[in-house]
Amino acid sequence: MIGFQSVDLVGGAIGTRRDLARCKLITYYRASTNRSRSAQVDWFIAELNIEDKIKYVKMDMGQEEHKDPAKNAHPFFKVKVPCMKLDDKNETVIFESANILGYLAKRFDGFDLSEEQRREMESWTIWLNASFIPAVVNEKTRERGYESLDILENILKTRDFICTFNKFSVADVAVTYLLSTLARLLPGFPNFEESHPALAAYLAKNQAREAYQKTLVAQA
Repeated sequence: MIGFQSVDLVGGAIGTRRDLARCKLITYYRASTNRSRSAQVDWFIAELNIEDKIKYVKMDMGQEEHKDPAKNAHPFFKVKVPCMKLDDKNETVIFESANILGYLAKRFDGFDLSEEQRREMESWTIWLNASFIPAVVNEKTRERGYESLDILENILKTRDFICTFNKFSVADVAVTYLLSTLARLLPGFPNFEESHPALAAYLAKNQAREAYQKTLVAQA
C-alpha cells in the first residue's frame, strides 16, 4: 500500500498533523456495487489506507437512489456518481472519477514529487477518460485506440510502472482498472497475453495487490 500508515508519519509522508486534526470526514457518494467507476476510487482509497477518513454513502442505482438530491451531492445527480463532499469549511463537492483520484493522490499519497511529475501522473488518468475510452468504444475509431496499447507495451518493457518516476501511483490504478474493465466488457478487446505480454504482466501484478483484492475481488 501507499500513503498514510500512522499518526507518527511526518515530512514527506501523508497525514500531516494538520490533516489529522480535522474532525470532519470526506463524504464519498458511490454506487452500491463495483459495476461503476466508483470501484477504482475505492481501490485507491484502500491503497492510501485512509478508509477511516471517509464516510461512505452507497446508493442503489437500480432503485435510482442516486436521483434523490438529498442522498447524492453530485451536481448531475440524476445520472452520475461518484462524487465527494470534502472536509473543508465550504464542503466543496468534486466529481468525475479522474478528478477525485487526482485530488486524493495530491493530498494523501505521500510522494515527494515535483509539480511536473504530478502533471505527468494526472495526464494518464485524463488521457484514459478523454481519449482512450471514447476511441475504443466507437467502432470508427477503435483500431486507432488500440494502437495506443502498443505504446503502453513499449513503456512497460522499460519500467515497472506507467510514470517515469517508476513508482506505483494513481496512474497505475486508473490504467489497470479501466483496461481490465474494457477487457471484460468490450467484445473483441485484445487478449493482452497474446498481443501485449508486458502489459499483461503489469496488469496481473497490479491486480495481485492487497488493496485491489480487498476492494475489487472480495467485494465483487
